[in-house]
Amino acid sequence: MSSGNKAKTVIELYPVDQTEGGRWQPASPTFVGRILGENGLGRWAFYLPVVFLMVFFLLPLALTYVWSVFERTQFWMEPGFTLFSYINFFTSARLENFLRSMEHSAISVAIAFVFGFPIAVFVRRRVPQVAQHRVILLFILPFLVSELIRVFALRPVLGRNGLINSVLIDLGIISQPITSILFSPTGVIIGEVLSFLPFMVFAGFLAMEALPKYVFEICDDLGAGRVRTFIDVILPLAAPGIFAGSIFIFVNGLGVALLPDILGGPGAVNAGLIATQAIAALDYPLAMAVSAIMMTTLLALLYLGHLLFDLTKILTPIK
Repeated sequence: MSSGNKAKTVIELYPVDQTEGGRWQPASPTFVGRILGENGLGRWAFYLPVVFLMVFFLLPLALTYVWSVFERTQFWMEPGFTLFSYINFFTSARLENFLRSMEHSAISVAIAFVFGFPIAVFVRRRVPQVAQHRVILLFILPFLVSELIRVFALRPVLGRNGLINSVLIDLGIISQPITSILFSPTGVIIGEVLSFLPFMVFAGFLAMEALPKYVFEICDDLGAGRVRTFIDVILPLAAPGIFAGSIFIFVNGLGVALLPDILGGPGAVNAGLIATQAIAALDYPLAMAVSAIMMTTLLALLYLGHLLFDLTKILTPIK
């Protein structure tokens, strides 16, 4: 819209009166101006995201805690207060499976950091600034494909007669196929890393983007090597972004039921699969209890990370 058209629109919404001195003074707004102005719909438009967040995010989370203490019925649940679902979780093999899935998610976070964060550092330091965002956006491409397809596509790669075993046998590195890659914790971890690696790249780059480039130049001028610069400068300053990316990967590793179901084989479960199995068994309070435990774990980690790193610094330029 040209500047003339913009001015015309403003004048139509807020007409002006010309005084005797030749100066334009705003008059009372028209009906349309009152509707679209700061005290009309324009004002409430800023509150709509907050209302949406409260209704469709905060309220369901609160109800999850409430429903987790309801009593189970044959096909649903009824109001009451019982800790049976939590006792059932902590006194059964579900707790062991939950802790094991936390361990697998932690390993996935470590591997994603080793592969993902150096990519963010490289893009920030070596790629021209005009092309940095374009390079980072390339990591969005895998998310354009359904997660089910992406995870299932790993089976021909990781299988007994898959691509990895075939290449290793052709190169003479192994003589027999490795059977512990697929349908094992290793396969689940590989699936988690490949599925959620972009989170580490995005969060790491966001933290690195707040770091001025002259910091690297100062380190080079002082003769600090790459390892010393990485450990003493980059890691402390980018810690909030690294932690944020780690939380994304950790929580998704706990909650996405597709990964152990497709890549883990029999007996492989995580919190998401436990909740899914509880829903299939019509044990809705147990499913809510598992979800509540997951949310409590997430909130505890976020609180701990905020105390250690101040996560608000992710969006604050480093001075």
